[in-house]
Amino acid sequence: MITTAAIVFAQLVILGVWLRTAIHASALQVLPCAKSLAIRHRKKWPRLSILVPALNEGKTIRAALTTLLAVDYPDLEIICVNDRSSDDTGAVIAQLAAQDMRIKAINVSELPNGWLGKVHALDQALNAATGEFVLCTDADVHFSQDALKRAVMMMEHRHIDHLSLLPEITSAGFLFDTALAQAGWVLFYFINPASIGTDSCRAPMGVGAFNLVRGDLMRRIQPFKTLRMEVIDDIGLAIVCHQAGGKGALMGGGPAISLEYYAGYGEMLKGLEKNAFALSRYSLVRASAENMFVIATPLLAFVWPFFRSDWTIASGIAVYLISCLLEFRSLQNHGVNPALIPAFPMGMMLCGIAGVRSMVQTLRRGGINWRGTTYPLDELRRMQITKLPIPKRNVK
Repeated sequence: MITTAAIVFAQLVILGVWLRTAIHASALQVLPCAKSLAIRHRKKWPRLSILVPALNEGKTIRAALTTLLAVDYPDLEIICVNDRSSDDTGAVIAQLAAQDMRIKAINVSELPNGWLGKVHALDQALNAATGEFVLCTDADVHFSQDALKRAVMMMEHRHIDHLSLLPEITSAGFLFDTALAQAGWVLFYFINPASIGTDSCRAPMGVGAFNLVRGDLMRRIQPFKTLRMEVIDDIGLAIVCHQAGGKGALMGGGPAISLEYYAGYGEMLKGLEKNAFALSRYSLVRASAENMFVIATPLLAFVWPFFRSDWTIASGIAVYLISCLLEFRSLQNHGVNPALIPAFPMGMMLCGIAGVRSMVQTLRRGGINWRGTTYPLDELRRMQITKLPIPKRNVK
């Protein structure tokens, strides 16, 4: 028997989570346009190295590299790593490299023991990078013409060492859009953009589509050797940079960067097999509790009251409307479709289903199988560093 107290408790929990999340999300800034920055014109731009790992990305790699070659940035090198691809990825990279000297092609035929494929590819690319700034991105990300100038100018203007940008995600259907919007929203419960870059930050944030780091910091800390078995490598990079004393920042990319994340919710479920369980530190107890909370709380707060005949229906409606308003006010300037916000209880449950599936599949297989390579669970657990909150950085 579900009591009135349990229902009200669930409603208050959601309200509390949404209040904290709204405060954090409201601190997220959008990457300014170049005209609004103090540094407007310059004769020489710092060299920028772009690291692009690619494994069986034949369908997307040409378009992604074409947008990079079209950006308005004068001193650019693109280091593209063909990581054991079995499709035409390597041929496409080689063809584009022959046409444009800014592209450097690296071919990886074997994966050393104790490395994840993507992290190893990034490490190989970093070894060849010569830039004063290093951008880690993916093989399906598209850039606006002024994106890189805007990002470099922002880093220099604010003395940032590591800048992450949230990309615009192409719509892929209602279920996918709802789940993604809610996953992004709840992330801000843990991530406070206002604290990133400060010594007290306990949750640095990295974004796989856009992690821009100063080259001297990257070469000093050699982050990918530390992250060699880290599934959540983008957040891991942010943690390593922060612990080394780098000043980080997280911003909305606005129109600067975009990508098609997944083709739909079904593909999203498969894609999250790799890292959803990792977010729970590969812990059965933690993952079960977190996913049960995400699935059960909206049911208890908003659905179950309609099977009763007391005042919890009214309180549930009030909490629901307040939660929608908080989410709308916090995200209205960040490209989120406002029509998705009323479906947030469904979005929470869809995220929970993805988490349960990732946990079950990882435990059943004894590890993760990602793009043809199996990584043992005990090794992933032993070498994981993305365990938030991290200890406070030592201030000298």
